[in-house]
Amino acid sequence: MHKLIFKKEVIHEKLNRIKKTFIGKPVHFDKKGYPYSLFTLTDYSPPMEPSLLEDMADLLVHYGDFRNVDLIVSEADRGGGPLAHAVSMRTNIPYSLANWYPSGGPGELHVAASVGFSGCGSIFLNGVKKGQNIILVDDLLSSGGTALALIQAVLKGEANVKQALFVGEKVLMLGRQKLEKKFPIPIISLIKFKAEAGYTKECVIPGR
Repeated sequence: MHKLIFKKEVIHEKLNRIKKTFIGKPVHFDKKGYPYSLFTLTDYSPPMEPSLLEDMADLLVHYGDFRNVDLIVSEADRGGGPLAHAVSMRTNIPYSLANWYPSGGPGELHVAASVGFSGCGSIFLNGVKKGQNIILVDDLLSSGGTALALIQAVLKGEANVKQALFVGEKVLMLGRQKLEKKFPIPIISLIKFKAEAGYTKECVIPGR
């Protein structure tokens, strides 16, 4: 089963639980002026409750389109791994996690990546086969650097990216715009937020 259908009241309840972990959090700035907040999903502050991760995975599968998808791709760092695993368990679709260091295995895909809070580096992705349909699942869309690198790695492997799903989206960092400019794929995020007066504040998603 690749689709989960929930009643509106259940969706509302799950979204509210998720929202509380992203909204009203202090915003800090690093030496380069990059805005950063600590979240349960990305920094495990506070630690992740299993039921909360299940809510996130449930809604990603509810809103995503997993028909004819061969592989789920995410990153091993931060919340990507747990999310990809939870979504895989719901859809019975295998997943592969990109790492920030090489394994040296045959067929490993290597692309450069530029991430707002950590700078420039490279990601390494295994398990992608030519012609596969792939869906991207990750914790947070911010500057878009990680997502861009993941998509580029998939395309380098001559596979297709069908959709990109995120739990949170930091709208002022323009990651969505960067992705849409380079790749014509649907992008879905459960919670949109921005920094305002030193704290994160929700941006309402039309139709939700």
